[in-house]
This record gives sequence, structure tokens and C-alpha cells, in this order.
Amino acid sequence: MEPLFKLYGSRWLLVFSLISMVVCSIGFNELQMRLGASIIDALLGGYDFQTVQERFLIYGEDGRALYARAALTLDIFYPVVYSTFFAGLIIMGAVSPGARYLVLVPLLTAFLDIGENVSIYLLLTNFPAITEAEVLRASSLTIAKWWAVAFTLVIAFGQLALRLAMLTVARLRR
Repeated sequence: MEPLFKLYGSRWLLVFSLISMVVCSIGFNELQMRLGASIIDALLGGYDFQTVQERFLIYGEDGRALYARAALTLDIFYPVVYSTFFAGLIIMGAVSPGARYLVLVPLLTAFLDIGENVSIYLLLTNFPAITEAEVLRASSLTIAKWWAVAFTLVIAFGQLALRLAMLTVARLRR
């Protein structure tokens, strides 16, 4: 694990992943503008069969094809990038050697996100022959992803806040 910690602790990787997150966000904005509606994996509370039907009809055939390509390109790259960024923040903020193992949280979040993207891709490419069970699976992965993202944010920024508090206390004691 030490090489992984060293990699994630690289400031260059942190900066690269932050810039990549911004570029991906611009890409998602452009995608949603072309689709005429927000992407379904942005729905924090998940979605049901009817919502998917309505959105996919709004997207149209060309929009669904565009979204499917983005689900397996842009939306696969993005989880890798944001998990790298937050893993870097966790390494930078780690207050103990054991705390560095919290990098597993953003990595697991990325795996959930990628699973969600594959499920959405399958919905998009099989539409209109999709089932409620397939939609439920994709929606459940979306909800789980957003909970994991929230947990990742709490851990990453919590580690940094704790590290800053410890540095401040140490400085005040001098």
C-alpha cells in the first residue's frame, strides 16, 4: 500500500486530478445541454421507471446514443479523477498512518459510480426494451453512489480539518 499512498500523496497528481474534474464538469454541462434535460445519474434521490421513460424520450435516439457514449467514456474517467483527488486530500490530511487507509473509501465510491454507469449504459442501449428491475438496479446504484460521495467528502474534508486543528493547537502551544 505504501506505493499507492505515495502516488496519491503527489501534489502534481492532486493538481492534475482537480483540473481534470473541472474539465469533466464542463463536459457534463455540455452533455446535459445537448440532451435537453439533466442526466439521470445526477438525480440524488434516484429515479423510477416512468422518470427514465420520460427522460429517454426527451433525449431522443441521438441523445440516448450520445449519453451512452458519455457513460462509457467521460463518466468512467470522472470517477477515476475525483476518487484520485479525494484520496490525495485524505493522504494529505492523514493524522496517523492508519488514517491513510481511508483512501479506500473514495476508491470504493468510484467502483460504485462505474457500476452505475454500466447500468445506465445498458438502459440507454436497450431502450425501450427495459424492465423495471433494470431501472431499480441502476437507481439503487445511483443512490448508493451519492451516499458514498457524501461519505467521501466528509472523510476527506474531515481529515483536512482535523489536521489543520492539530497544527493550530501545536502552533499555539509553542
